[in-house]
Amino acid sequence: MIEHSELSKFLSFDAPALFHLEAEKDKIVIRYSGKKYLTDIPTLDDIVAGNDEGLTSNLNDALSSCEKIPFMAIDSEGSTEKIKGMYRYVLRLYGRLINGQKALVTLIGIQVFFDILVPDGETPDKCEEKVNKILSSIVKSYKIEHIKAFPFHGYHTEKKTYLRIYTNSTGSRKTAIKAVQDNNFETASDDLYSFHRKVVRENGIQLSGWSIINKYIYKQGKGTSPLYKYEFDVSIKDFCLLEDITTISDRFPISALLRDRTLVLT
Repeated sequence: MIEHSELSKFLSFDAPALFHLEAEKDKIVIRYSGKKYLTDIPTLDDIVAGNDEGLTSNLNDALSSCEKIPFMAIDSEGSTEKIKGMYRYVLRLYGRLINGQKALVTLIGIQVFFDILVPDGETPDKCEEKVNKILSSIVKSYKIEHIKAFPFHGYHTEKKTYLRIYTNSTGSRKTAIKAVQDNNFETASDDLYSFHRKVVRENGIQLSGWSIINKYIYKQGKGTSPLYKYEFDVSIKDFCLLEDITTISDRFPISALLRDRTLVLT
């Protein structure tokens, strides 16, 4: 194990402002200041510029006229944003554009919900009345819809009736799920901790594959993260898989779409 003095010597070469040691209980932690120190290593912008082949110009032309553009998501997370005075659930997708630059796409218009199975021998209206008594005092805003669906478990020849409960946030959804489960109702679509994965799965959002964004708001110069040069707000209805790359080949070359830009720019 490297001793404190050895670490100090190791870090003293040119980096007092870059790294410093801190003692935490029984261990030594190296803190990094965030300053750039790999001066001879090309940045992402350098790599993009060297492999651009006119793609940034094509992209900027498409953005100026709000045309459809390709986007490759590589990661996702759920969040809450204030939209038109109300807090709404959004899905953030992190990835790359056709020119290799990082982009953040925020999907809006996502409905947050879970389902309650209407017990056998009970009418949907009667079940809804019971659920309202449970939720009205603990969830500020919600909506109930009657749906038909096959249960996830077991074999069933007919669909069963469910109450679909819509809430404004995942926090309210979690509160509502726990409350109805405590009252012995059977629930579905009720994952408490990975709602963003449910949204990705049910909306066919592909990671590490090209998608198309349309009717977007390009937040040029108004980004929420310094790590992303391009940021967009898009309705989830206007985000879809790019199933046929020839549909945008008049704007973007097929050779660029065939590269896997999440791995290496080539």
